[in-house]
Amino acid sequence: MQLTRKLPLTVLIVGAAMLMGGALRLYQVSERSMTHPEMFVPGIPLRADLSVPPPRMDLARVIGSDLFWDTHPPGYYILMLMVTKCFGTSTLALRLPSVLFGVASIGLVFWLGSLVGQRIPGCVAALLLAFSGYHIVWSRSARSYSMVCFLGLLATILLLLLARATRHRKAVEFGYAALMIYGICTYHPFWGLLATQMVWVLGNAWYRGGELPRALNVQILIMILASPLFAVAELQSRNEVSGLSSDVLLMGRQFIQFFFLIPMPFVDDTCPADRPPGLVIPQHYYWLLAVFFVFCALLLIVGVRQLRPADDAPTDDISRPFAAFWSLAMIVATIAIVALGMADAREIASYGSSGVWGPTLKTVRAMAALPLSMLIGAIVLNKFWHRLRNLGAKLPLRSLAGGQRLVLLITIIPFAMLAFVSLFLRPLMNARGLLYVEPFLLLTLACGIVAVARRSRWVAIPLVLILASLHAFSVEVYNDRIISQGDFGGLAAKLTPQIRSGDLFFIHRDWYTTPILYYIRPDRYKVDASDFTKAVQRDPQARVWVLLFGKESPEPGITQALQGYRQVETVDSYLGQAKLYCRDDCQ
Repeated sequence: MQLTRKLPLTVLIVGAAMLMGGALRLYQVSERSMTHPEMFVPGIPLRADLSVPPPRMDLARVIGSDLFWDTHPPGYYILMLMVTKCFGTSTLALRLPSVLFGVASIGLVFWLGSLVGQRIPGCVAALLLAFSGYHIVWSRSARSYSMVCFLGLLATILLLLLARATRHRKAVEFGYAALMIYGICTYHPFWGLLATQMVWVLGNAWYRGGELPRALNVQILIMILASPLFAVAELQSRNEVSGLSSDVLLMGRQFIQFFFLIPMPFVDDTCPADRPPGLVIPQHYYWLLAVFFVFCALLLIVGVRQLRPADDAPTDDISRPFAAFWSLAMIVATIAIVALGMADAREIASYGSSGVWGPTLKTVRAMAALPLSMLIGAIVLNKFWHRLRNLGAKLPLRSLAGGQRLVLLITIIPFAMLAFVSLFLRPLMNARGLLYVEPFLLLTLACGIVAVARRSRWVAIPLVLILASLHAFSVEVYNDRIISQGDFGGLAAKLTPQIRSGDLFFIHRDWYTTPILYYIRPDRYKVDASDFTKAVQRDPQARVWVLLFGKESPEPGITQALQGYRQVETVDSYLGQAKLYCRDDCQ
């Protein structure tokens, strides 16, 4: 009877959390300035001689420019191409998918908690995610991270349903495989989630005995089909990635603290919209951060102790041979990798990339053996599964049993994998890249919160007040933050009333200037980024606006073209400036 009373209450609370979380994510979502990462969304009308990246108006261009110019697989951009074709390129249309994925994740973390027998912690985790300032920032930006968070949650839920199946559930298998492949086609570190899930399935199967589980067969199929993404990663490894760190201790501290709940300069991938990055908390209050870290660490330890091994999610024993599916997947994947390796320099240059690509393409062609290697490994595992299982019979694998341990593994392993690579190979740590782990971390912390609160009402009340205050503070400070510096929309708003017909606009062509082209559109205004002298010769009486960003000064070509001109006005915004020039004889 008590459970019956609690069920509707938790559902109502989660529904309210989704409504409030949606309101926070929609607040001023269309008024916020465009940022340079959002200009990578396909379908935005740009001019190739002005913008970085070059315009991507069709599927071939999206895939080609992504492979040779970007650092992420093209999955998100393919989705956004369809969005912009259907709904246009307004800031609301570009950002609304992220909002919807963010709100849906609030409900999914509650569903996950319910599936693993932690309904009340799932409800608490939904509230924590709804009011997570960091999650809100990325849920109102036209980037892939909110969607990847949603994909990770839903795929994990489907895996739990598969693991409990007593009969074939082809729709669930197909849905799980599709979500995982699309996640990997969107974000390279999503491999970490697949690896974690495979460890859990394999560990459960090893502990319980029986045949190689069908869920693992499906995961091997996913791995083979997605193997061309390793070749994509090799192609994209030449491109620069901003904001990566090897400071594992600092990132780990912020990770534990309710996933970057309190913003720190140059750590959380965000910055204030109208001023340089600064310390949110004055330096003489840093002892509070130490206390907060200890508080979070204790809650995490208690939460980990609540996620116990259990037999609530038995690994299925309904496996059927998958060799035919694996073989077909191997053929498809091999053809895809060979096709990637056949790209030539002229084709690559047409997508705006340059440099010597020979060694990279040679490595890609060598990776054509990867799907076959995976197939052989899968067949060997399937053939010798019983012998291997007997060899590992004494291993303490019961610690992996049950759905609660899957939540714990996903909280730990993806972060540990990135930390290892960052320490010993190359820096890969960043906050936004771990966003798909946040719901699992919050669910673990929520288990600790509920366990502590149940011990005493006098502990529960201050605990709730502290957490509510911290999350309100997080929402407030992150509300003023964006994912890259510069108020391009603010500059355009101040500039537009002063523009006259025939005015020229000069900019320096680079990634950090491209967002201004969203407002000063080349199809409406005369914008130039290269041959400035010819531009003024064509319109000798035109006024010239020089648009500058950051600490840049006019490049030599602009200075030479404007000989005989004088500056008559300046329009300023944060990290942006428009200087108006006209001829010496103008009025």
